[in-house]
Amino acid sequence: MKIQTKLSFIFSIIFGAILLLFILVVYHYYSQKSKDDYFERLHIRAAIKVDLIDGEAISPDILHLLYQNTPGEYEPLVTIYDKSGKLIYQDKQDALEQNKHFLQLNQVKKNGFSKLFDEKGRQTYGFKIEGLKGEYIVFATGCDTHGFSRLANLRLILLTAYLITMIFIIITVKLFARQAFLPIAKMIHKVKSSKPADLGLRLDEGNQKDELAMLAITFNRMLDQIEDAFTEQKRLVFNLSHELRTPLAAIITELELCQQKECSTQDYQKVISKTLKDAHRVTKLSNSLLDLAKASYDVSAISMQKIRLDELMLEVCTKVQKASPGVSIHLLFDKEPQSEKYISTFGNNYLLEVAFTNLMDNACKYSFDQTCNIHFDYDELYCIVTIKNKGLEIPQQEQDAVFFPFYRGSNKQSVEGNGIGLYLTQKIIALHHGQIELTSLNQITSFKTKLPMFEG
Repeated sequence: MKIQTKLSFIFSIIFGAILLLFILVVYHYYSQKSKDDYFERLHIRAAIKVDLIDGEAISPDILHLLYQNTPGEYEPLVTIYDKSGKLIYQDKQDALEQNKHFLQLNQVKKNGFSKLFDEKGRQTYGFKIEGLKGEYIVFATGCDTHGFSRLANLRLILLTAYLITMIFIIITVKLFARQAFLPIAKMIHKVKSSKPADLGLRLDEGNQKDELAMLAITFNRMLDQIEDAFTEQKRLVFNLSHELRTPLAAIITELELCQQKECSTQDYQKVISKTLKDAHRVTKLSNSLLDLAKASYDVSAISMQKIRLDELMLEVCTKVQKASPGVSIHLLFDKEPQSEKYISTFGNNYLLEVAFTNLMDNACKYSFDQTCNIHFDYDELYCIVTIKNKGLEIPQQEQDAVFFPFYRGSNKQSVEGNGIGLYLTQKIIALHHGQIELTSLNQITSFKTKLPMFEG
């Protein structure tokens, strides 16, 4: 069942139940009021006959003759007893009525009145009254035919009004629900009518204030992220195919040339050397892509732990110096850490090692003397690691672009690379909720990395 239909059904039931309860209360009140009014009329008609008999304005026999043939629906039947229970007057001789009266006598004597409503719809009102000749106990029995008729008309009116109102409520609620869900219906229609490749689709955000507008805004932001991810994926695939094609084509060409002619041992050594160089380039690229995939994981899926940055940087220095024996790396503390937390962060050891290896390797490769300095610092919230080298400056217009995948600056001819290291480093630092800043001025290039301080 659709939510729109379900809400229409639920609200119709709620409104219908409230309206029905209101109608029942009104009918019950009116019905009770009608019964009380008729008991009051019975009391008045019976009291008049008591006055006539007690004042001897008319004899009981004559009064009996007047009312013995009168139907009960037009004139109540009155029976009068003295205080001892002796019958003084009765409109009609009815032993059954007298038996009922005897059952009510004690209640009348005790409470001063008695009300009875039998299964035939007749009402009997008994009461005590003081006359000139003494105290009387009077019973008046009648059927409120007109009252029943009015109640029947009221039931019909209320039932008709209830049905008409319910039809109106159902139609109104259905129209309201349809109007309320109209923006969602438009969203569904727009999404259904779009093509899978149409990543430029955006939903109407309406007034940008209510919940439906927030849903559209959230959906549009998700589409922005998906579009950016697909665009980045396309760019990665394009650049990756180019980066892989060049060394593989070189390997194939060298091997084919070697196969087509007789070569000396020295020529074979040159071919093997070039082939190994290109193979190492492909291996490095594949490793970088693997690290990039790991850096793209959700934070909750990555193993995180406390990491001392000074110990991590010592490991990275050893690794970089082993890979490039000619490099020189110096570790410097700008401020002496007062405690371990000033040089500790919370993160993934492998990914941070990859990030700082890229930075350190680049700093050594692009420096004039293959030397870089590592500076440790901290502030109230972050541990700060700055990697500096002295070499060619990175032009201002290229400083943002160096963090793009497969982008290589104007000095790319001097150093081999695939243009993915800094992009990967930025993603790893962002994954750890950190920041990385590039400054290149007066032949000094520095990458300042800020990582949240470990507060465990």
